[in-house]
Amino acid sequence: MKETTVHIFRDKERHIAACQLEDSKNIIFGFSLDDAQLTPLHMLNIALGQCIAELTLRFLERRNLKSCCLTSIRMTVKNTGSARIECADVILKLPLQLSAEDETILIRILHQCPIHSAISGSVSTRIFICDGREPIAQYEQDLLTNVK
Repeated sequence: MKETTVHIFRDKERHIAACQLEDSKNIIFGFSLDDAQLTPLHMLNIALGQCIAELTLRFLERRNLKSCCLTSIRMTVKNTGSARIECADVILKLPLQLSAEDETILIRILHQCPIHSAISGSVSTRIFICDGREPIAQYEQDLLTNVK
C-alpha cells in the first residue's frame, strides 16, 4: 500500500490559495508547482481538494461565516502492478465548529462534488469535518509572512 496526501488551503476573503504535498515543509502559494513534482495521483488529489474547498467556501459564505478552510486529501493505492485507488479520505478543517445540522448539510453538498462523483463508483471516499483553528492559523501566518 502507498499513500499520497495533498493539503489545500483556501481563504476567499484574502484571495489566498496554497498547496502542500505530503509532509513537505514547503507551502506552495498560488499552486505554482513544478510538474516534475506531481504524479497523476497528486493531480487527482488536488482536483478533489480544490472542488471540496470551493463548495465549502460557498457554504460558509452563504451563512456569513469566515470563508476559509484547510482540506487534506489522502488516497491509499494498492501496489498491484497497476495503481488501484483503495480509498480516499477527505479531512476538512474549518475555522469554527459547525452545528450538527450544518455539518450534515455540508457533507451532503460535498458528496455532490463532480470529482467525488466521478470516482465514487470505484473508490470509497470518506469525508470528515473538524475544527481546524490551529492549523488554519499556522497556514495564515506562514502564507502572510511569505506574501509580504
